[in-house]
This record gives sequence, structure tokens and C-alpha cells, in this order.
Amino acid sequence: MNGTLLVKKTGIILVLIFCVPLAVGCINDRQIREHREAAETAMRAAEAAAARVEAAADRVEAATDRAEAAAARSERAAEKSERIFQKGLQK
Repeated sequence: MNGTLLVKKTGIILVLIFCVPLAVGCINDRQIREHREAAETAMRAAEAAAARVEAAADRVEAATDRAEAAAARSERAAEKSERIFQKGLQK
């Protein structure tokens, strides 16, 4: 009777010693996998955001170029208006 009880206790202890760390390891692997997936999702979102920012920067640069061209046309028109005005004053 005592021998059977001792074997049962030893078996339970061995199961606890080996199975609990394995179960904890599985939980850790699952958590690691979930964290990795979350990190990959965050990385894809960051890459998409970076692409949107780059596209916006390109649009801003194009708008700046158009504004500079408009300013140059305005300056030329102002110079032309001044020349016409000066000619009108000379007559």
C-alpha cells in the first residue's frame, strides 16, 4: 500500500516537474507568436504611413513649384504693367 502511494506521489511530482514547464513554454511561444504578429502588423502600418507621408511631401513639392511659377509670372506681369505705365507717362 505504501509502495503504491509512493509511486503515485512520485508520478504526480514528475508530471508536475515536466508538464508544467512544457505548458508554460507553449504559452510563452503563443505569446511570442502573437507579439511577433502584432509587431509585423505595426510595421506594415508604419510603412503605409511612411508611403502616405512621402506622397504628401511630393504633392507639397509640386504645389511649391506651381506657386513659384505663378510668382514668377506675377512678377513679369508687374514689370510689364510698370513699363506700360511708364510709356503712358512719357506720352
